[in-house]
Amino acid sequence: MGRTVVAGSAIPMSDLEKQAIKAEKTKQALDALLSFVSQVNHSDSINDATWHLAQHTTRSLDFVDCVVYLYEPKIQRLVQKAAYGPKNPKKRQVKNAIKLKVGEGIVGKAAATCESILINDTRLCDDYVVDDQARLSELAVPIHYHQKLIGVIDSENPETDFFTDFHRRYLEILASVLASKITFSSTIDELNTSYRSLQQAKTLSDTFLLISELNYHSASAEDFYSGLHKIIEKQVNTSSFFVVSFDTQNQLYSCPYWHDEKRGGEFDASIDHENMANTLIAEVINNQVPRLARAKELEHRIKNGKLINRGPKVYSWLAVPFKISESLQGAIALQSYDEDILFDDSDKEFLTFLAQHVSVVIDQKNKDNALQYQALHDSVTGLANRTLFLDRLEHAFSRYNRSSQPDMAVMFIDFDDFKAINDNFGHQIGDQVLATAAERMQKQLRSSDTLARIGGDEFAILLEDLENETMVMSISNRILEVMNTPIHTREEPILASVSIGISFRDEKVAVFEDMLKNADHAMYHAKRRGKNNIQLYEERIHQSILEERSLLHELKMALKENQLFFYYQPIIDLEKNRVSGFEALMRWMHPEKGLISPDKFIHIAEQYDLISQIDAKLLDSVAKQIKKMDVHEVLPVYISINISSQRFVDSKLITEIATTIHKYELPKHSIVVEVTEHVLMKNIAKARNLFHQLKLLGVKISLDDFGTGYSSLSYINQLPFDVIKIDRSFVSHIDENNLEHPVISVIVALAKTLKIELVAEGIETQCQLDALKALHCDFGQGFYLAKPMPASEVDSFLENQQKRLPSPSNQQTKKIS
Repeated sequence: MGRTVVAGSAIPMSDLEKQAIKAEKTKQALDALLSFVSQVNHSDSINDATWHLAQHTTRSLDFVDCVVYLYEPKIQRLVQKAAYGPKNPKKRQVKNAIKLKVGEGIVGKAAATCESILINDTRLCDDYVVDDQARLSELAVPIHYHQKLIGVIDSENPETDFFTDFHRRYLEILASVLASKITFSSTIDELNTSYRSLQQAKTLSDTFLLISELNYHSASAEDFYSGLHKIIEKQVNTSSFFVVSFDTQNQLYSCPYWHDEKRGGEFDASIDHENMANTLIAEVINNQVPRLARAKELEHRIKNGKLINRGPKVYSWLAVPFKISESLQGAIALQSYDEDILFDDSDKEFLTFLAQHVSVVIDQKNKDNALQYQALHDSVTGLANRTLFLDRLEHAFSRYNRSSQPDMAVMFIDFDDFKAINDNFGHQIGDQVLATAAERMQKQLRSSDTLARIGGDEFAILLEDLENETMVMSISNRILEVMNTPIHTREEPILASVSIGISFRDEKVAVFEDMLKNADHAMYHAKRRGKNNIQLYEERIHQSILEERSLLHELKMALKENQLFFYYQPIIDLEKNRVSGFEALMRWMHPEKGLISPDKFIHIAEQYDLISQIDAKLLDSVAKQIKKMDVHEVLPVYISINISSQRFVDSKLITEIATTIHKYELPKHSIVVEVTEHVLMKNIAKARNLFHQLKLLGVKISLDDFGTGYSSLSYINQLPFDVIKIDRSFVSHIDENNLEHPVISVIVALAKTLKIELVAEGIETQCQLDALKALHCDFGQGFYLAKPMPASEVDSFLENQQKRLPSPSNQQTKKIS
């Protein structure tokens, strides 16, 4: 019991005095606690908060020391973060911080159990980790939030039985406050980090989409690099941008794009190859490591010729590498002439991301260019192939006005008895003969002439801007002469003579293909005349001309007498096994020759401008059939029609379709227009405008024979196709012995990605049907599903389909959409 000393005598303290003293101590403790809470709440960092706690505990409770440990999950240790006492009286740093395992010592045990531990005499405690022999009591209080370990507050004292339950409770309150502060601060940091990450991810995602769009719409390398420069300017505050590539095999640098804010832009900028290898950009390319440089280093490098600079002083320079292949790599670089615009790590990260995707795009463009070159050139001779030759012939033919002057000509060249060369010496020697012959013929031509290999041993030459026929005959005779010289091979010299046919453009030539055909006729005439000679085309040399004229006359009569009619082949929903639409197929019932398929007469109709009359009949018949089918309301009523190459570029076609739709009040999407890859490739420039107008009319667009053209993937994502049809040539390969269908799988995946409906043509067997269903092909067409039928049978076919439909409440039919 406490006593009060008065004039040498002890007088016992009253209860009232004791309560007053206790109240005063409680008030002091609460004041100190409130002060601590305020300090922690206003602290700028977790380090500040832990320091305040250590200092506050020691001063407020008359402790000898206080240490705060925080748990670091990465190393799974408790690490000293703040300490106050004899060892650390002033400085806010811990030298040689102790690191404890969870469960190690009194501190580790408090962390493991998330419970406070009060030790009255450390000498009697086996868990005590001896730190100072003078410390005889210890109090460890865990810092945790919802049982999640954050750290431990620890204090030791040289007296036994020093710490009380009041001390324990007080430290637990401090620990709770610190836990809330740390948890709140960590949550805010995580939110800020997440927000910045989301913003950065969105920026990178938007950039990726812009690069992808730029890739699809760039008509040239210049367009691509210019567009890329605009993307960079939106993210990085500079307009000076350049790209350098390096051919490792030939050790050659090139600069496909350079834009300087002082000098403007350049394509294929010149490079000092002699000093290029010592430059900073070459260092980035060779090391494949990004580089960020400031003014001082740049000045030094420019002075030593190790930095390309075509403007004033550069204050900041940034370059990141990209690698396309082992033989081709490069770098994208930026530079700033403004001392207030200095690139940083965020710019480096953005440019690195950009470079990765740019390298993919450049690689793809290189591959596309290589594929396109391969598609348009012969692999043996390197010459233009038939496709490229016909394209150039068409362009040349369209340039000339009809006149009597021989302004252009086509030569058809065929080797005499070339089969004997292959049979006697093998195809490898045969290819060597063809390559050597191509070189010889090329040397006899002007730079403006086109030599092409259009078949096995067949070549063609397009001659333009002719002054007279003599020039053509002179070239032909020189070719005959050089080909009459033996070609030396590793086997023996081989004589490979040729026969040459020539056709000129005149008023009798209606379409460009006729020039090649006429030259071909003339070449066969040269062979019939003994080979190794030259013949000019004359109308009388081939009976097929008369046959075509006769067929033309009969076709005109067929139009007048309604001999042309249409069959309708159902398109089946493979999932529900019911009709989804029809394709209109034209037929000609000749009074004498019987049924004639379109491939026998369409080319004549196109050549002599009868195709528009046939299309008018087609549209009218199809419209009437759609109206008849409209009574089957639960079934789709669309019909698919084909467009010929001639009508594809005819501006009247849109007007005719629009007139038919309005005249018969046809439902939207009841007509699907089919265009083949062959037609599309010849008229790709006009496709966008035509398709846009068709879309405005509510007409859907189908790409027929997909996969047979040489540029399918280059335009499939650029044009608004609703449907693509897998060519029957792919379907025909499906059988019991061929269970792998990689091409069809790729087409299905492409269609799903682009959200385009897919129709497989030419389904002939149950095996093919099962395989296509397994591949998730939407629709199918073929004799196995349903044969083409006359219009008179369509109604009964639909009625049979209608009988198989479910109850009205479940009537849903999948349409091509």
